[in-house]
Amino acid sequence: MSEMGKMNRITQKTVFLLLFLQSSLLFAQYPLIQSTSAYKDDLFKQQQRETESWYYNNARGVSSLPLSIYRYRTGSGDSLMMLSAAFNLPVDTLATINGIENLNDFKAGQELVIPSAPGLYLHRTSASSWMQGLRSDLKDFHPLELILSIDGNQVRVDYYQGVNLPPSRKTRFVLPLFRSPLDQRIITSVYGYRNHPVTGKWHLHTGTDYRASMNSPVYACGDGVILSRGELEDYGKFIIIKHRNGYTSLYSHLDRILVKSNQKVLEGDVIGESGNTGVSTGPHLHFEIRRNGSPVDPENLLIKEQQ
Repeated sequence: MSEMGKMNRITQKTVFLLLFLQSSLLFAQYPLIQSTSAYKDDLFKQQQRETESWYYNNARGVSSLPLSIYRYRTGSGDSLMMLSAAFNLPVDTLATINGIENLNDFKAGQELVIPSAPGLYLHRTSASSWMQGLRSDLKDFHPLELILSIDGNQVRVDYYQGVNLPPSRKTRFVLPLFRSPLDQRIITSVYGYRNHPVTGKWHLHTGTDYRASMNSPVYACGDGVILSRGELEDYGKFIIIKHRNGYTSLYSHLDRILVKSNQKVLEGDVIGESGNTGVSTGPHLHFEIRRNGSPVDPENLLIKEQQ
């Protein structure tokens, strides 16, 4: 059965049950799971039983399923993927209920909220462009409203029971961090030291060059704000996007720029068209990613296979 069909099976009884539980979900101190080992922590074992029960009953068409909430403090060896496997919940669930919109938002020592049931838990107070785009993708689903205590705050949450993130929105939760700036990524010059193809001088090539015919669409590699755009003698027409956590991306030798300064963009938005402007030996895209101003090899942070 489709996800839409499963959502339509949620009865009014489910709504009453979840709303009845809100008082305990909101005002009680959620029990703290100390370890993701059933041998060491009875609460973890309890969460496992409840989650397995959800999957079992949901597969048999039982829609009146209770919801429990726990807490867990992350350690230095934890990752979002590891905890997803440990708690038997999709990455989608752990990310959305905790307001995590990118792998970079996940840090050791933070306290996570752990539900007993999978699905998407979208914070109503979030105004991020990614969250708004996700809400648009889910416009045909009918969520249940919950009020949860997260980081000491009362947060209204739209709960999409059993629903997963669309595939196009999952890339931010699994390495690498950014999508490709082109439909097809064929490297013509790698990141690193080289003899400049025009000047012949030995220097650091601070990005990667990709083959691109004239006027190929160039995509934002991640959500952000247009930090700068314009034209320089060497880079030609260029765009710089400011991302989270100190990252910026640069796209140069463009033929056309399709965004304005300070404009917000989403991962995958078309921001320009490739070209041959500036110091260039032919049509291509020069692409850079910098962390706190220092260049890094873009290929280490990009999706390896094109979609």
